Amino acid sequence: MVSYNLPLALVFPFAEGTPPDIILLAVTAGLLRAFSVYIMLFALKTEEVSRVIPIYYSYPIFVSLMAVPLLGESIGLLRWLAILAVVGGVILVSARKNGNGRPFRLGRTTVLLILAGLLISGSDVINKHVLEVITFWNSYWISGVCLALFLLAVSFRRSVFAELKGLAKPLLCYSLIVLDELFLFGGMLLLLWAIQHGPISLVSAISSTRPLFVLVYAFVLLRLIPGFLLEWPAGRRLRILQICGVVLTAGGIAAMNLFD
Repeated sequence: MVSYNLPLALVFPFAEGTPPDIILLAVTAGLLRAFSVYIMLFALKTEEVSRVIPIYYSYPIFVSLMAVPLLGESIGLLRWLAILAVVGGVILVSARKNGNGRPFRLGRTTVLLILAGLLISGSDVINKHVLEVITFWNSYWISGVCLALFLLAVSFRRSVFAELKGLAKPLLCYSLIVLDELFLFGGMLLLLWAIQHGPISLVSAISSTRPLFVLVYAFVLLRLIPGFLLEWPAGRRLRILQICGVVLTAGGIAAMNLFD
């Protein structure tokens, strides 16, 4: 990650005379985003991807709530209804059985993911301010470097190195990581191309439906390769609730982007 963000820093340096406080705010936004991503990765280690992604990507509701007092933006009735739909979707996606007789509960991971959403929302609000002074590429490579250094710092532990040495299939693990980065790089290129050539409201609405694809991919992988993912939630009722939650989450975020 550092290997391609540092060259970007050389190609797209800060403009002469950029205020130091703007640079500090940009770094703060990058660190908030890095901490948010770290929480999401931790959640992926302990929860199903089909539950983590919908909750994490519901963070636009926090962006909207922060934008009203901090940026002076207004939210219409349809957008408030969309926020309620997203919150309801998050609750349904997070619902799960417990062992004390109650049918459903909200796991600790849900709270962490909500915190991650607040952090990345704060990052976006700060970036909205600093991007009035610096360029998109400045913000991009700052976020990339902050993320790389943050993850390196939290991973530079003896236990982590012991886990790396003890990997049963290191080649497969490293190959999946590289493949993941390639998918991410390709997805960002396509998204930037779409933003450049299409209406931003439509692009944002379509890109926010990714939880639906995650749910479909998780279901297909579970059927084709048993054990590849964590166990699918047991019980037909839970599955129906999770699907309804994903639909509400994606639909609510799409409505927030389409209606002013």
